[in-house]
Amino acid sequence: MKVLVTGGFGNVGRSAIAALRSAGDSVTVLETASRRNRRLAKTCAKGCRVLFGDIRDAETAGLAVEGQEAVVHLAALIPPGADRAPDLARAINVGGTANLLAAAAGSPLRPRFVLASSISVYGDRVLDFWIGAGDRLEPSHGDEYGRTKVEAERLVRESGLPFSILRLTYIVWRKKLGLDPLMYHMPLATKIEICHTEDTGRAFAAAVRKPEALGATFDIGGGATCRTTYREYLDRMFGLFGLGDAGFLPEEAFAASGFHCGWYADSDEAERVLGFRRKSLEDYYGEVRVEARWKKVGAALVRPILRRALLAKSPFAAAGRNAAPSGA
Repeated sequence: MKVLVTGGFGNVGRSAIAALRSAGDSVTVLETASRRNRRLAKTCAKGCRVLFGDIRDAETAGLAVEGQEAVVHLAALIPPGADRAPDLARAINVGGTANLLAAAAGSPLRPRFVLASSISVYGDRVLDFWIGAGDRLEPSHGDEYGRTKVEAERLVRESGLPFSILRLTYIVWRKKLGLDPLMYHMPLATKIEICHTEDTGRAFAAAVRKPEALGATFDIGGGATCRTTYREYLDRMFGLFGLGDAGFLPEEAFAASGFHCGWYADSDEAERVLGFRRKSLEDYYGEVRVEARWKKVGAALVRPILRRALLAKSPFAAAGRNAAPSGA
């Protein structure tokens, strides 16, 4: 099958390309022409056709979609960039999606369109943490990214194309271990159900060909073996980096509300149809343990300094308050 992957050099994109190639598909990657992406094209897209361009340009979208049997649409401006530049987020996440859909609808092949959406469309679910695909879509106040994903989903459903929508949870990858700029914007009590990037890539590869996936919206999560709380997750991750548990970070260092995440009540249905799960949360911790083994030694020697530096990065502790963020 000929498959276009937009945003193919991101975390999930690289996993999707690998899964599609493993399934024998012919992959075209559409990415922006940054120095980073040109470098990654040499290592992450072997055997693929690579196009550099911007989905905000209708002509570029048309050239990319031409001759494709399926489109895996991952390209998007995500937080915190989407919060800092909401107009740009809308132009990319909504306008770019509209361009791709128009090109696909005008193609004689009428390719299947698989959209990467987000758990952010459900908004703040700290208290009501069991989430299902039929739930009301209510992005948190100020969350431009969540709103653009709701609108992109609407465009896909109204396009008349064969489609699937995959709402992604917190996607983990052993190579993405730097400090998340939104770390303090998630309340510590938040329930999180992670999904490994490799499993997520397999979900997209399955969605382009599974008949049962047509017209469906799936919550993509790792299931029972991938569920935890944010506090427990931080305890484990900090421990793996030699910082001990996260008890040195007080409750007031984190937002009290206004973010997203929760446990998917129906992610097992996604697994039944798409058959993508291979990794558990413990598998991921094991990968991090290997990646962090040398950093752990150094961190243990300067633990008090690193702990103070981490706490200083909290916008809520610094302001002496515990308030909701402007976006997530």
